[in-house]
Amino acid sequence: MPRPAYYVFAAFSLIIALVSLRALVLPLPLVMPGMAHFLTEAPLRMWAHILGGPMALALAPVQLSDRIRARWPSLHRWSGRLYGLAVLVAGLAGLTLAPASEATWFARSGFMVLALGWLGSTGIGIFYAMRGATAQHRWWMKRSIALTFAAVTLRIMMAPLMAVGWTVAETYNITAWGAWLFNLAVLEWWDRRRVLRLA
Repeated sequence: MPRPAYYVFAAFSLIIALVSLRALVLPLPLVMPGMAHFLTEAPLRMWAHILGGPMALALAPVQLSDRIRARWPSLHRWSGRLYGLAVLVAGLAGLTLAPASEATWFARSGFMVLALGWLGSTGIGIFYAMRGATAQHRWWMKRSIALTFAAVTLRIMMAPLMAVGWTVAETYNITAWGAWLFNLAVLEWWDRRRVLRLA
């Protein structure tokens, strides 16, 4: 990834990770109205998702950094372990919370497929890392991070929809699928473009 693009990616990841943690200090119904009903229905899973997701998002730039991987491989490995744990916690929580969401069945299914893809791509990436298959590990972890970054893309897509009067739940009909499908499409296009340029 070119350095300017990496800096934009890192900035958005860290900003959204920090903004997401506002639920720790502000009333949840105010900052995350779509999640508020989980306070009584599934508080542990809700907090697992709210805390694990931002942790994975904050660690994603560390995992993508070529400089960190080259100069401090142990930092890359340990942050990778934390990233995998954060995805496991947040992904499992998200997978079990999605069916009880106030969103439509279409949006709920989008969130469930996202959670499955997030858990699956991360697990496969870790599997290849343990086998020392570096190329395959990087391939799958890039997909995992693209799915992690859906938290950012979702909010970018949500903002103009809410500006024209949509509710949070209504925006999910687009963002629950669009946020992560868009990220994967961009990643595939970028990778294919890079391969053709090197050919």
